[in-house]
Amino acid sequence: MPTVLLCPVKTALAIGLLGAAALPAESERYRQQLLADEALKTTELRAQYAARSFGPLWVATEPVPVVGFIGDNYQRLHLKLLTVRPDPQQPGRYLVTGKSKVRTTIMAFTGTFRVLHVRESQQLPRLLDDAPSPAVKAGLVLAEYELREPAGQPGAGVFRGVLHSRWYQDQAGRLRYDDLTSYADGFANNQFVGTWQSYKTGAVKRCNWGDYRIANSGDLDIGAGEFSPAEKYLANGWAVYQRACFNNDKEARQQELAAWWK
Repeated sequence: MPTVLLCPVKTALAIGLLGAAALPAESERYRQQLLADEALKTTELRAQYAARSFGPLWVATEPVPVVGFIGDNYQRLHLKLLTVRPDPQQPGRYLVTGKSKVRTTIMAFTGTFRVLHVRESQQLPRLLDDAPSPAVKAGLVLAEYELREPAGQPGAGVFRGVLHSRWYQDQAGRLRYDDLTSYADGFANNQFVGTWQSYKTGAVKRCNWGDYRIANSGDLDIGAGEFSPAEKYLANGWAVYQRACFNNDKEARQQELAAWWK
């Protein structure tokens, strides 16, 4: 079994574009930014990868906590994907279950991921000390997501946006979560950029999360090599995280390691 890490320290195309046009504004900007990366080849491979499952990439985060925020005050968001399974009726679509937690409120959600783009990298990931790489290919998958909390539950809503994940293909032909450069400063993967919208009021809040770091997190993250919440936001759900990861507080570490989704 993998060692459970407490904190994220280093150790058909037309259809896709139609979906992307309906993305929240920040999500659409993020999509365009990712696709403009010169480290990626420009050839769109969505159709070529349609029969392959990226599902294991999105549930491969057990050893690393997911960090996230909701709202302009960067209130801490906990989010756990429990299952991500290919939809047998629609290639490139995935059926998703999971749970979210804000403060003490825990909600289940169900929803979908739909692949918008698959691109391969110009070069393979470079390992520490130039060790031999297990990768024969590497790249990015970009998908739109919609995750719905129960409509009848107080404070419930829907998460919408775009996600991107870095993957590599090993010598056996399997697609794997790309953590080959997790030693590097600023490493991140499985980045979700979007919004949460209340069913009751229609209010929309920014809501981003990811592995190791959070995309577009503004002045929340002041860390250089790893995620570190700014002091002015500690009261918004980040105090226990700070004590656990940077003050070596035993009680705080136990709270961070608790499987709140079970």
